[in-house]
Amino acid sequence: MRRCTRKCVRGSASVSALKPTEFWDREITEPTHVNWMHHPLVREHINASIGTAARPLWPLDWFEEKFPRRFARGLSIGCGTGALERDVIRRGICERIDAFDGSMQSLLVATREAGTNHIRYFASDFNRPALPRDTYDIVFFHHSLHHVLRLERLFRELLDAMKPDALLYLDEYIGPSSTEWNDALVAPQRAIFDALPHDKRLVDRLPLPIEPADPSEAIRASEILPQLRIGFDVVAMQGYGGNVLSTMFNAIVHDDDVVRTLIAEEQRMLAASAPPFHALIVATKKRNVRFARARYFLEPKLRGVRQKLWRVLGRKVPF
Repeated sequence: MRRCTRKCVRGSASVSALKPTEFWDREITEPTHVNWMHHPLVREHINASIGTAARPLWPLDWFEEKFPRRFARGLSIGCGTGALERDVIRRGICERIDAFDGSMQSLLVATREAGTNHIRYFASDFNRPALPRDTYDIVFFHHSLHHVLRLERLFRELLDAMKPDALLYLDEYIGPSSTEWNDALVAPQRAIFDALPHDKRLVDRLPLPIEPADPSEAIRASEILPQLRIGFDVVAMQGYGGNVLSTMFNAIVHDDDVVRTLIAEEQRMLAASAPPFHALIVATKKRNVRFARARYFLEPKLRGVRQKLWRVLGRKVPF
């Protein structure tokens, strides 16, 4: 249930939606998506955005430079096949780490590849978490939080599970939520796509970047930062784009010239002050979390009442 990293341009809306666990189990056994971050030129662009062109940094390089701490016990939420946990242990960032996911196929791979008893994997649903109190020195999200529907419930649980001086690390998609995409919003990306040579485009028209087969994809992505800031203080943040590349990568021919064109267009978009779709974020718990806990508890209930009222009035229900 995780690590989509806005992999591809989504297909036709006629594609049947799967349960998120079914979608990710299928992606392990029968992969249908290409991760835009795996292209070498894109990876160079991302790492240069995190560091500099002269000194590119991987996300965990950036984190270690800013927070040169070592943590006794960590938690990875939405761990997928376990690449992050293996890297965290290899680097010595954590002495041990717990990690969970809803995809059993992903967990089988993660457990097989772990190669150490310092990682403990288990199955759970991050929309209904049950975490031990006052346990974790650091919590990791690696392209998983944008799949969470019940953000308030999860953040409230983390306030209890994290120790007072713990860190929260996100490498995350924070762009538009899936329900927000429309023709006007995607127009800048379509203009870039339409300017590409015809033989470099795999479709006639760039579709909305929505994954119809996975209803959890970017379900509340644009709310991640506002909801995070209710209970946490953001102490470091580094955007790295994805505004162009992640929205059209599977709609183009992946030759180097085309990829370089999209990288240049993305750099221009970001230079014009467009908010990055992807970012590294580190946060700490607020000192007094009582108010945050109350908001995280009450706001979903109030939203539910408001949605019921809209249905009674026969109007389209906002999220």
